[in-house]
Amino acid sequence: MNAWTAAKVSRETEWRKTPYLKAVRAAKNKGFDRVVFEFTGDVPSFQIEFIKLPITNTADEEIKIAGKFFLSINMRTLPYPDEADKIPDAEIPVGKLNLPVIAEITQIEWFEGDRWFVVGLKAKKLYRVQQLQNPSRLVVDFKQ
Repeated sequence: MNAWTAAKVSRETEWRKTPYLKAVRAAKNKGFDRVVFEFTGDVPSFQIEFIKLPITNTADEEIKIAGKFFLSINMRTLPYPDEADKIPDAEIPVGKLNLPVIAEITQIEWFEGDRWFVVGLKAKKLYRVQQLQNPSRLVVDFKQ
């Protein structure tokens, strides 16, 4: 982690505090675009890798995403928000983004604790993954 790569990156984690996805953000930074997944609780297990079209969910529906290359971000063991604890679902950017590398972020599916996103990219770029704390975040940067 924290090294530029085009290879699959994954991490199995055992969380102490239940991870709920709080927000998804994307922004341009000097030399890279960044996607941030923020959690209330720990960062869940994840697998990140480039995938090819077509992109389909478990119902075999084809999902259209802006971009020419696609990075899959699958987070595992993410529970649905707990209404009793008043935990709202995450805010997720909708539609095309006006960033140098990132074209769009789309949630493909949330099924049995697996929450799957795909980031559509304008060109195939190296990426790096970081886990940050206070608050807990999974960060994916794309070289410009």
